[in-house]
Amino acid sequence: MRLVSTLTLLSLSTALADWPQWRGPGRDGVSTDTTPIAESFPEEGLTKVWESDFIPSDHLGGHGSPVVAGEQAFISVVWHDKVPSEQREIDSEVMQQMNYRGTSPELAKKMEADRLSMPAMRGAKLEEWLVAWRKENLSKKEDLSLGKWAESRFKAGKTALPLEELAKVSKRQGKPFANVEEFKLWMDKEQLSQPVKDKLMVAVPNTIKVAKDVVVCLDINTGKEVWKFEAEGKPTGRSSSSTAAVVDEKVYAAGSTHLYCISQKDGKMIWKAPLPAGGPAASPLVVGDVVYMAAGRAQAFSTAEGKILWEQKEASGNTGSPVLWTPESGEPVLLIVGAKALHGLSPKDGKVLWDVEGGGQSTPVSQGDWLVIYSGAKDVGLRAYQYVKDAEPKAAWSHYWETVRYSGSPIIHEGHVYLTCGGKHQCVELAGGKVNWLENEVNSTITSPILADGKLIVYENNGSHLRMVKAEAGGYQQLGRAKVEGMGCTSPALSNGKLIVRQREKLVCFDLRPKQ
Repeated sequence: MRLVSTLTLLSLSTALADWPQWRGPGRDGVSTDTTPIAESFPEEGLTKVWESDFIPSDHLGGHGSPVVAGEQAFISVVWHDKVPSEQREIDSEVMQQMNYRGTSPELAKKMEADRLSMPAMRGAKLEEWLVAWRKENLSKKEDLSLGKWAESRFKAGKTALPLEELAKVSKRQGKPFANVEEFKLWMDKEQLSQPVKDKLMVAVPNTIKVAKDVVVCLDINTGKEVWKFEAEGKPTGRSSSSTAAVVDEKVYAAGSTHLYCISQKDGKMIWKAPLPAGGPAASPLVVGDVVYMAAGRAQAFSTAEGKILWEQKEASGNTGSPVLWTPESGEPVLLIVGAKALHGLSPKDGKVLWDVEGGGQSTPVSQGDWLVIYSGAKDVGLRAYQYVKDAEPKAAWSHYWETVRYSGSPIIHEGHVYLTCGGKHQCVELAGGKVNWLENEVNSTITSPILADGKLIVYENNGSHLRMVKAEAGGYQQLGRAKVEGMGCTSPALSNGKLIVRQREKLVCFDLRPKQ
C-alpha cells in the first residue's frame, strides 16, 4: 500500500513540474512546479546544467519554444538546410541584408526626396537634423518601428539603395529563378541600378533552402537526444514558430505543412493532418479528445486519428495561440486571436459566438469571469473583459500606449495582472484596472513571462538576459538579472527548478534552485 502511495505521489510531483505546452500547464504562464526558486541570482551567473546539440532557429528554424513532460524536453522546428543549387532565390533573409523595410508609398517618397536633397552634415548637427525630421514626419508608432532605420538611410546619404528599387526586389520573394542568368536578366528587365545589382549578387546565395518538419526529444537531466522525428516539409523561414504540446504521452506539433501526432515514447508518427494553405500555425491546444488549431482559420481535430471535426473560416489567425475560457457562470468559449479581432467560438462546432476588439499576436489569459488580452489595436493595449451571459464580453478597462511590438502575453496572479512587454513592467488590479506599479524603460518587447514560486521570470534585451521580479502588488522589486543568451521571441520552460532556454543554435538548461 505504501508503494502505491509513493508512486502516486511521484507521478503527481512529475505532472506538477511539467511545462507541457505553450505558456505552461494552464496556458497562462503560471508554473505548478513546487520546487523553490532562488531568491536572487548568483554574481557569477546561473549554473548551466547542460546544452543540446545543434538546433537551428530564426530564418533557419523559427522561434518555437521548448516544452517539458516527465523526464523529457521537446522542441518543434521547421529545420532548414542550405544546399548548392543553380537556382537563385530572394527571401526575407536577403531583404534583411538589403536593409529594406516596407513603408507607405507616401512616406517612402518623402524619405527619398529628403535623403537626396539633405545638406552635408556631421556630428551633432546631423543628429539634431535627424531628431527634427523624425518628429516632423513620423507618427509616434512609425517612429518606434521605423525611426532608427530611417536614420540609417539618411546617414548613408546618396549611397543608400533606392527604396523604389528595393520594393521591386521585395515583391519577388518566394519566386525563385532557374539559374543566375535568369536572375541577371530579371534585374536588367526591372532596370535596377548597378549598386542594387551588386548588392543582390552578394546577398542572394548560390544555395536554396530545403526544410523538414522536425521534433526533437531530449533527456531533461542530460540534454542528450532521446529521439528525433523527421518528415518532409517546405521552407517557411522564421514564420513557422509553433510550440508543441505533450498530452497523454502524445506530442502534437505543427510543422510547415502538417499537424503531427507523435508517440512520446519512441518518436513514431501516429497520424498527420494537412494545415490550411500549408501553414504557418499557432501552437496546438489539446482539450480532452480534441486538438484546436489557429492556422489561417480555426480548426478542430480528433486526437485519436487526426480527423478534422470542424473548421471556421470567419476566425482567422496563425500567431496568437488558441485558449479555452471557462467562465464561472457560463459555458466554455474557444478564443481565437485574429489579426484585427478576438473571436469567441463554440468548442463543440466552431460556431462564432462573438467578436471583440483585440487581435494581434499575444495569447489571452483568463480567470473565472475575467479575460485579459494584450493587443496593438488602437485604444485596446492591455485590456480586461468581463463575461456576459449570451452576449459578447464587456470591456472593463484598458491601458494603451504606443510601442514597437504587442506580442508578450499577460499573467493573472492573486487578483492582479502582470505584463512584462512593450518596454514596461507593470502590475494592474484585475477588478478595477488601477496600476499598482509601473517600471518604465525596461527593454522587454517580445516576451511572455513565467510565474513560479511567487516570482516573475522574464527575458529582456531580446533574450540576452533573464530578469527575476517579485510578483507582489506592493511595489516593483527586481530580485536578479543574469545573462542567458536566449531568443527574445521565445519563452523558456521550467521543470523541477530547471529552466530550459532556447538559444540561437541549441537548447540550454540552467539551474534556478537555491544553492545547497
